[in-house]
Amino acid sequence: MPHKMWLYPVVCVRPACGKHRLTAAGVYRTVRRVLDVDGWYDLATEYLECKRCLKKYPAWSEDILGQLDLGHRSQFPALLTYRYSCDNRVLRMMRERTMGNSVAQLYKKLQEQHSEAWMQRVLQYLTACEPFARICVVRPVFAEPPPMPALPKPKWLLAVYARDVLGRLDEVKAKITSTFGSVLKMDSTKKITKKLAGAAAGTAAWCTNVGNEHGQVLVAVLTASEGHALDLMADGLMRRYREAGEAPPQLMYVDRDCCSPYGPCRVNAMFAEWDGLQVRLDIWHFMRRIAAGVTTEAHPLYGTFLARLSTL
Repeated sequence: MPHKMWLYPVVCVRPACGKHRLTAAGVYRTVRRVLDVDGWYDLATEYLECKRCLKKYPAWSEDILGQLDLGHRSQFPALLTYRYSCDNRVLRMMRERTMGNSVAQLYKKLQEQHSEAWMQRVLQYLTACEPFARICVVRPVFAEPPPMPALPKPKWLLAVYARDVLGRLDEVKAKITSTFGSVLKMDSTKKITKKLAGAAAGTAAWCTNVGNEHGQVLVAVLTASEGHALDLMADGLMRRYREAGEAPPQLMYVDRDCCSPYGPCRVNAMFAEWDGLQVRLDIWHFMRRIAAGVTTEAHPLYGTFLARLSTL
């Protein structure tokens, strides 16, 4: 409640009102149900009204939250959706996107936490009923404990996570575009594009990433083909270094086009602004080229062969 609790000055967003200050208009009649780590809780808010145009705003609308400073905005506890709402603590559990932290795994963890909390409340209820059953001659009939509320499906959790990322898009872009390095590695793969589904399926053939010596990703793009499709990515990366005043990288490892018998290689031509850039073939792809003569990767000595190559 920014007006009642903090006396924060919020104004009407309509241009015709000239930023007229909103006043309190009671409590908003809709109560939102919010998913927490180990249960559910209800979220209520105040109603704000513009006396000039008579428009009313619930305090949790984006028109109001967008006017708060970071200190007050960070105290809002949840992300609201059409039917359910999700607490920020659940959202933080989804931000670490690793192999063992999928939405299905998070759903199982929430199911376990909710069931244990529900069981604890049921035990407290039965324990409170026990003295009455013991002292009465006629055994009283107690109401059954309410069933545990069902959790939203993993698909909903993924949709909420996508909305959370969209709300932090400027912050994510700032973090990515402020990452640099002196030793870069550019690699293309089809594994990512094969996972595209729905309307996006088949729209891209390659995913190209550029990382630095610390394993941080500088840029990642989806393209329909390799080669000239990466020129825009190279131009943007060179512009980022130039505008930030960073020294150009000295070395870049690639998976192909590292050399040419007719002058500069394809990668040097892409990054023509970086005169001193040295392009080298990545060690993994160098080993793969040596292993190209092996008849099959299923051979029992294939792993041993690559392990010996890596120690040379």
